[in-house]
Amino acid sequence: MSGAEHWQRSLAAHASQRLAHALLLAGPRGTGKAAFASKLAGFLLCEHAESARRPCGACRGCALIAGGSHPNLMRLAPEEDKRDIAIEDVRGLLERLHLSSHYGGAKVAIVEPADALNASGVNALLKTIEEPPAATYVLLVSERWRALPATLRSRCQILRFARSGRQEATEDAGEWGKALADACEGRLQALRIAQGLKRDEARQGLEIWLHTATGWLRALAAPGQGTAPPRGVGAAAAGRLLDDTVEALRALERNGNPSLLVESIIIKAAQRG
Repeated sequence: MSGAEHWQRSLAAHASQRLAHALLLAGPRGTGKAAFASKLAGFLLCEHAESARRPCGACRGCALIAGGSHPNLMRLAPEEDKRDIAIEDVRGLLERLHLSSHYGGAKVAIVEPADALNASGVNALLKTIEEPPAATYVLLVSERWRALPATLRSRCQILRFARSGRQEATEDAGEWGKALADACEGRLQALRIAQGLKRDEARQGLEIWLHTATGWLRALAAPGQGTAPPRGVGAAAAGRLLDDTVEALRALERNGNPSLLVESIIIKAAQRG
């Protein structure tokens, strides 16, 4: 469903006081989930949104959001170079959600990416989602939303965002390419791409890596041809990456676990990096 359709349905649900206190904005990168979360947060905190059916952009609430200082808008994300959202940060967010609201309005928390919540974070968040304070909304933004525990997904209203076939192929190539480059530079946050993979998703990603590694080898053999690999990746490392990817594709056809196969390549690439 498109963002515009989700917007109209969310407005209708809010007008009839049926908007869920926990929304899971789910779908691939590039479908506008994060922008939708920010817009919905702005609507919920705008002092004149009901008549405008969108954030007015001129009231006190909108001015505070524009300045990044609205006390009723909270954002939660992993610290830089961290894979998970720290449990201390989750607890800090929950404490703020249970405080009295400033200006008597709603309180909104945006968690992005929600799949960066670890088990402790999910359990802590569940308690608030099950018994939310009045006029409190938690917006979870996730690309790998199927990797979230069923206990969390079942307590959220899920808004699924889709994209066109051409856009999907382009975005997937960029996402998998970045994950491979991160792994080769020793950054294990690339492991996030392996969470909750379906067999077809893993096959598509591995084929992207196959094409990428081939391009790196071509560039190393003939500068100006193909795409240069990340710094520090030589012909031996690129060749081994190519071999690992081919082996993973074969194992996938033998019903190997998609997530484990992708994780194995990332870990090996990070160790070489």
